[in-house]
Amino acid sequence: MSLQASQKGGLKAWLKADNYVLHKIHSLTGIVPVGYYVVQHLTLNSFSLAGPKYFDAVVDFFNVYMPGFLLPILSFGVVLLPILFHSLYGFVITYHGRVNVPSYRYRENWMYLLQRVSGVVIFAFLLYHVSTTSFAHKFFGADLDSVRYYGMQAKFQNPLIFAVYAIGITAASFHLSNGIWNFCIRWGITISEKAQRRLSKFCWLFFFGLAGLGIAALVGLLIH
Repeated sequence: MSLQASQKGGLKAWLKADNYVLHKIHSLTGIVPVGYYVVQHLTLNSFSLAGPKYFDAVVDFFNVYMPGFLLPILSFGVVLLPILFHSLYGFVITYHGRVNVPSYRYRENWMYLLQRVSGVVIFAFLLYHVSTTSFAHKFFGADLDSVRYYGMQAKFQNPLIFAVYAIGITAASFHLSNGIWNFCIRWGITISEKAQRRLSKFCWLFFFGLAGLGIAALVGLLIH
């Protein structure tokens, strides 16, 4: 076998949806750091409920007061690269996945389908979100006021944009919540059926709480 053929075979093996190592890393990155970032991001955005001064303080902390060398490290090393890996390998899993909901309408089948669909929705939403907020400011010269309270408030006056964000937040909240359930099974944390049922209840509560927090943050940008 030629070296080129061997390399191709190795690449195909690594890009299988059931690759043990990549699937474990994919599952882990969905919780840390990506999942943590989602919770942190929505929590900080909810400062909008307290008013413009508090929301702008968060924006200025990351864009004005944080040391210049630290933000790129956090943005690319801790956030962007893990999100890219999780997203791209998620597409590999989606490509190889088999949707059998029409034949077997069990809870797990629906959850598998919704996890794949929500992942695609989130990826499209993130491309739009970062290109019109942080990337627009950092790389395209958009004024910092565009991502402060009143700049975001003007943006959300458009009902379509508000709806896009509400859908993106809901999809992200579901994807993370169901991802926690999958992670705990894949990593051997919840082995028994009883433990999995308890975790399922927690994940649904977590989903509604996180989605509610994110939607509240959006509303907070309209009420002051």
